[in-house]
Amino acid sequence: MRHRLALLLPIVMLPFGLPASAQSYWEYGAWRVHTEIRESTEDTTKTCTAITGGDGLPSLRLSVINLDGGPPADYPEPLLHESAIRGHSTLIQNGQAVGFVFDGQAAFYGIASGYLDAEGFAHAEVEPRWQDTVNMLLWMKAGQSIDIRLVHPFEAGKPLLQVSLRGFTAAYGKMMDECGHSTHIPAPE
Repeated sequence: MRHRLALLLPIVMLPFGLPASAQSYWEYGAWRVHTEIRESTEDTTKTCTAITGGDGLPSLRLSVINLDGGPPADYPEPLLHESAIRGHSTLIQNGQAVGFVFDGQAAFYGIASGYLDAEGFAHAEVEPRWQDTVNMLLWMKAGQSIDIRLVHPFEAGKPLLQVSLRGFTAAYGKMMDECGHSTHIPAPE
């Protein structure tokens, strides 16, 4: 009996010793949506993310939090993220310009921010200019693909990632809905 009680006690105490966390996951075409709920003594936070790529390639993601202001004041910004194994650098270098080309018809640009994390892994992140966020989201909903390229001033840009937008509209809608935000993106004036 004592042995059973000793085994049961850690299982019973587990919910009280760790912060509560729950996750959900959906797939829409080339895009995945996941939510994570974290409960603390102050509040409950739900983070909703739509992502494509990864698995050794850079990823393109958007994230919102249920406590954020959300649309129409604030829209999720697409974020290109690349990481490298320890001791190696990323293809995207700090300060480098990156172009997001939509179906050969529209282009948006961002400047890379590169850094090393505490474990020594290299990371690079690129977001479009804040004033381009709404237009970029509209192109993501209407387009077929994004050709993401490293921008070089005196030569053709180097291809970095080809992103399919198949399933993006559904993934965006699910991400925003799960965090309690409007899915509407207004046309620019």
